[in-house]
Amino acid sequence: MTAPVHASANTSANASGTGSASAPASGSGAAGTDRVATPLRRVTAMLGIPRSRLIAAVAAASATLLSALALAAVSAWLITTAWTMPPVLDLTVAVVCVRALGISRGVFRWVDRMATHDAALRGVVTLRTRLFAALADRPGDALSRLRRGDLLARLGDDAQELADHVIRATVPALVAVVLGISTVLLIAPISPLAALAMIAALVISSALGPLAAYRAARLTEEAVVAGRGAVTRTALQVLDDATSLRLDGRLDGALAEHERAQRAYDAALDRAALPSALAAAVVPVAMILALTGSVLAAGPLWVAGQASAGQIGVLLLLPLSAFEAASALPAAASQLARSQAAARRLVETVGPERPGHERPGHKRPGARRPGPEHLGAEHPDAERRAPGTSASAPAQPVASSPSLVVRGLVAGWSPERPLTAPLDLDLAPGARVAITGASGAGKSTLVSTLAGLLAPLAGSIRLDGADLQELPEAAVREAMVLFAEDAHVFATTVRENLRVARGDASDEEILAALTATGLADWVAHLPGGLSHLLGPDGTTVSGGERRRLLLARALVRRAPITLLDEPTEHLDPERARALLHALLSTGDDALLEPDGIVVVVTHDVASLPAGTTVLPLPVIAP
Repeated sequence: MTAPVHASANTSANASGTGSASAPASGSGAAGTDRVATPLRRVTAMLGIPRSRLIAAVAAASATLLSALALAAVSAWLITTAWTMPPVLDLTVAVVCVRALGISRGVFRWVDRMATHDAALRGVVTLRTRLFAALADRPGDALSRLRRGDLLARLGDDAQELADHVIRATVPALVAVVLGISTVLLIAPISPLAALAMIAALVISSALGPLAAYRAARLTEEAVVAGRGAVTRTALQVLDDATSLRLDGRLDGALAEHERAQRAYDAALDRAALPSALAAAVVPVAMILALTGSVLAAGPLWVAGQASAGQIGVLLLLPLSAFEAASALPAAASQLARSQAAARRLVETVGPERPGHERPGHKRPGARRPGPEHLGAEHPDAERRAPGTSASAPAQPVASSPSLVVRGLVAGWSPERPLTAPLDLDLAPGARVAITGASGAGKSTLVSTLAGLLAPLAGSIRLDGADLQELPEAAVREAMVLFAEDAHVFATTVRENLRVARGDASDEEILAALTATGLADWVAHLPGGLSHLLGPDGTTVSGGERRRLLLARALVRRAPITLLDEPTEHLDPERARALLHALLSTGDDALLEPDGIVVVVTHDVASLPAGTTVLPLPVIAP
């Protein structure tokens, strides 16, 4: 079976393919940014925290601080009244109240922590579930442009920031309102002047301090987040590529880069700490102002005999407890700034909010499908499978042996830096194509574009005559699958790592795929066989075992069009040659469907079987 290939002047084909020059095509990409008016509100809604749980958390936290406030008021009254030596029976109720309030404060604090953290932790679990559902439903080019370290930071740290938003911003702000109103209502009957002083002090502590903290956090947020992303990225590079870095002599340089990123991150944290400390100083200043106002108001009242000793004690000592809630507001404002930034990044990750579902066949610029608009349990896509992970029929059927036609295709990450020259391809059923070229030639970028995971900079890709950009996501994923060289091996069983490709794969099919890739003996020696755990808490796989495990996924999936990125990397030459031959063969020894299309990225041109179309990609100068 032949697969005609027409590429740019510097691209040729051998074996059964032929090469001819084609007119250069120019393409430009326009990047549009969907702006979401209130990303924090949208992502907070994705937490799915019921209003009743939030009210319960605020009520418990308010009860805690109201107990402390009442304890201070009763204690002040008891101490100053006892100074006047009244009958002991007059103090009995106050003594009992002090004991009860002291105990209740601890009890309410426990209830507060349980209710607040329960709501936040449930919310972050729901948020991450909905984030993964949204990511599975997004077009690939929306995520391919993110570094893995940045994506990991968004799903990890940024999601946690939204949980902290509940604990450290929402609840403290509401509690501060409740406590401030209660304090003023308690003081006002004794002295309106002291109440006015308290209001002024509360406004200063509740407005100026948080405002300063918020502005400082906004100024430093970008530096801190950029530093955190650099630390995560460099750490992942060292952990994932330690062996190759050591062999190439680049490990020390990678470690030094990680150290520099860590120092820059620490410096950004230090710069963020100073403004927060200055904002926190506003609360003690406000407390002194409130206490000064109470002293000035209490003196005339005592001289005129208009207040008892107990009331004077309340006026003088209550300000010392009235600012416990206000002292948390600068930190709450800083948390608000961090949460807003985290929400913006998460909205960028999951995609824009849309008013309704997209019509099949509707043309989209640069992407096939927007992110779901609600991402909740009520959303029809919330329970939908990740594309390509089950045997369910696509929304728009594609032929079991489709063809792929490419015209003027330019692949790359930005219009300013295309990685390939304009390319024409005609892939009929049964075509076998090997993409070769030096590192940086755009081989992986090209197959990602062919798979529809990255929008082309120019040109078109037609699957069975239909523009790839117009087909529903489910139909595209049923027709073609890309198995990238950096695909993830999940911390789960061997069986489930292969069922990622097709959810209904039987044990017999899984064992057959593992046998075909030479992993039968490896699985047989695992204590749990197919049920054995892989990953951090189980068996760690070598580079060659990992590569063959990913290849076994392709055999389990058996898509009509299979794209493989360096499937034989990290294998010994003899085994790599045999596997590459079997992957590209259309005879009896073929591992994939003879009438399917197979595109392989490889450096091993010598191991390619006869009849394979070779598509060399030149490196385009920047």
